[in-house]
Amino acid sequence: MKNILNTAVILLTFVFATSCILEEVEPEYDVVGAVGTISTLTASNTNPEVGQTVTFTMTIFSEHEPATELRMNRGTGTSASTVETKTFTSWNTENSYVESFQYTIPEDAAGTTLTMEFVLVTESNFTARRSINLNVAAGE
Repeated sequence: MKNILNTAVILLTFVFATSCILEEVEPEYDVVGAVGTISTLTASNTNPEVGQTVTFTMTIFSEHEPATELRMNRGTGTSASTVETKTFTSWNTENSYVESFQYTIPEDAAGTTLTMEFVLVTESNFTARRSINLNVAAGE
């Protein structure tokens, strides 16, 4: 029984010693594709009527490289059309930022679900996307 216990102690000591050695020799890494984040996205009204203005508020950050722009699109993917773009000339990678956009609901959106997409672009042209749906009331 003592032999099994002694063997187990020796093996555990070897495992712990090896893991400490490996930790010290791990190589540093470079960030290849720095992507920003849109951590929160809210709309002042998700059930608007035609003609109403909806305010979108979001918290954004990019910790590995500066963000260059934030876009508000109507629709997503290849069918998206850019409604407004905010350009950033200075960016602190240690901070998060709160940005907002306003959008007036057009007549052609009556009775539909309108998808609004927000795209954060970094210096390397990598993008982070987040969207929100608005259920537009049907016109009378």
